[in-house]
Amino acid sequence: MKKIYSKEEEGDIGIATLILFIAIIIVAAIASSLIIYVGVTLREQGEKVASDAISQITSSVRILNILGDRDVNGMDSNIISVKAPIQMDRDPPTGGLIRNVTIYSTNPLGVKIVWDSAVDKGTGMGKEVIYRVEGDYSTLNYVLHDINYVKITGKVVAVLTDNFGDNREFIDYTADSGNTYGYAIIGYDRAGNGKLYEAINQTITISSGTRDTNAPTGNIDDIKESGYGVLISWHASDSGSGIKDQKIYRSNEPITSSNLNNTILIATVSNDTWSYMDYPPSNGTWYYAIVGEDWAGNSALYTASVDHVSVSAVDDERPTGIRGLHAETGQYSIVLNWLPASDNKSGIKGYYIYRSVDYLSLTTSELFNSKPYAFVKDTHFEDFRFTPYQMYYYAVVAVDNASNYCQLIYPQSSIQVLEIKLALGPGSKPVDFNTVIVELTDGKIDASLKLNSSGFGVNASDSSHYGMEVINDPTGEFMQSYILDEGAVVKMYINAGKVGLTLTPQTTIQMKIIPGDGIPIYKEIRIPAIMLNRYVQIY
Repeated sequence: MKKIYSKEEEGDIGIATLILFIAIIIVAAIASSLIIYVGVTLREQGEKVASDAISQITSSVRILNILGDRDVNGMDSNIISVKAPIQMDRDPPTGGLIRNVTIYSTNPLGVKIVWDSAVDKGTGMGKEVIYRVEGDYSTLNYVLHDINYVKITGKVVAVLTDNFGDNREFIDYTADSGNTYGYAIIGYDRAGNGKLYEAINQTITISSGTRDTNAPTGNIDDIKESGYGVLISWHASDSGSGIKDQKIYRSNEPITSSNLNNTILIATVSNDTWSYMDYPPSNGTWYYAIVGEDWAGNSALYTASVDHVSVSAVDDERPTGIRGLHAETGQYSIVLNWLPASDNKSGIKGYYIYRSVDYLSLTTSELFNSKPYAFVKDTHFEDFRFTPYQMYYYAVVAVDNASNYCQLIYPQSSIQVLEIKLALGPGSKPVDFNTVIVELTDGKIDASLKLNSSGFGVNASDSSHYGMEVINDPTGEFMQSYILDEGAVVKMYINAGKVGLTLTPQTTIQMKIIPGDGIPIYKEIRIPAIMLNRYVQIY
């Protein structure tokens, strides 16, 4: 049943409703004020926290990488390791053809061989070996097609190592008349694969001719001291088969044909060489002799207008070691390159290459008593003979003309210096390294290091200081005040050896870099199990 209000009652209800509405507005205003206050307060607190965080973040330092150096003296090692390629050149050269074998002359008797070289698309041609086999036609036509028979029974008359191509010629002056000969050529690539050449004509019967039996003649004209060496000058000739080479001998007593084998062979030079510089090992009187040998195998001592000299100055100093030795693998080879050594007295003669699968066998001075794997005169060596995927160790040793070896430098068994490359993070504030502390421990030794501001580089690092080096400093600020700006890159050196840290393989070191303002960097570093080269990548 609907209730009916009087006009007085309706007025009272309207007033009450108005009061309630006003109250609601007041409460809402108070609430909104509270919300605004709280929001402002929270915003201010948030901005403070963000400001603090940004302050810390923009004071951070980033580690770009960490290298371990196993040689504190800054001398490059002349020992390096490299794993051989997964494959080697196993294919022999192709082609190769003996075109003709004829009499070149009868006085002196000479046999001329003409041929086309083989080719090799793998490692390239390395050498050609010319063999001579004696017999009758029927036998020769059979055996000259057997590479093993040729190598076992044939006489080597020449080994040629360059100028491969077509229509090559060689004169054999060691043949005798009244014999039937067959000639064979085996071409080898640089990996050692051999190919027996085919032949159009490779046999010959010599019915007449006179073999060269006269040795070269010559005279030593002068022997005199020159700087730290002895300069020898001579002249020689041969009217028969021609001079093949000349051997130079040295002794501390007069040299004759009877005691020649007890002297030192110091050099073998070509047929067109008429002077030689020798570097004796000590002061005193030294005697010299030269033996000329022709292509027919005849040899004799040259006469001498003077045969000795008194030496007062010798080169007894080691040459410097090589620098920058590095190795890489090609498709079928191991390649070594390095920067040259130097010698201020007799000069660098070349570089002996030693190779082993045992690292320790190269880290002893007894190495010099063994036969080198190779000798090169330039600063490059390419090895084509290996077992695929085998780890090889190479030692490259400089030797001067006085036969002095450079010092054998090989890395220590532990890391001696840590090299830490540093930069600032994006948007970072400058960091003053005068306030940066580095704390380290290997579990036995605890160290706290500060900046050595009296110098730069590894030499500034010691038992209580780290050294710094500039890699990139666009503003120049670091060089002036040791303040690192954004965009600059620097390197920190820590001398682990002087600090007393033991950083052998598989050990762990804990490191904290603490800036004066900002977030410390904490790193736990594990040394690799195998350290083969001077520099070890750690991080």
